[in-house]
Amino acid sequence: MTYATEPLSRMQIRKYTYFIRSILKCNTVLMFPVVRFLEILPSFIGDKDFCYIVVSDSDLPFNIHAEFDLEENCIRIKESVYEGACNGVGRDRMTIVHEIGHVLLLKYNGLKLYRSFEHDIPIYCDPEWQAKCFAGELLIPAHLIQDMTIEEISKECGVSPQAAAYQLSTISRKR
Repeated sequence: MTYATEPLSRMQIRKYTYFIRSILKCNTVLMFPVVRFLEILPSFIGDKDFCYIVVSDSDLPFNIHAEFDLEENCIRIKESVYEGACNGVGRDRMTIVHEIGHVLLLKYNGLKLYRSFEHDIPIYCDPEWQAKCFAGELLIPAHLIQDMTIEEISKECGVSPQAAAYQLSTISRKR
């Protein structure tokens, strides 16, 4: 059994992240302020009940770095991941934005999550792909990286070289 949600294309998500960057007045900023965005997220979404909690690394399974609990309306983040994001570690920055993507794409863009008994749902209906795409688009904005190398993107956007390479490859594809 797989979970699916309403379809979103990469271009729709790209436009949404551009809109978010516009509201935050950081459309020309390469290094997105991940931790600051996390801190202001409750006021950004207008939900005083939303929270994020930094937990001990042992409070989440070893392979879970952060999670969004829709029922509790809360993101839980391992302490090492939060500290890594504060220190500019690309993977940790991406992890936090991935969970923020779940919050914004599922909860505040209209929650329609359903079980699919088909093993192969279209990728654009996969909530995990959508959150991953959201993180890539927010942290590595297509309109700013077109003439940059992978190494420049990694350094200037604060992401891993793998994330930089993948995001750069999406610009040349028509979506």
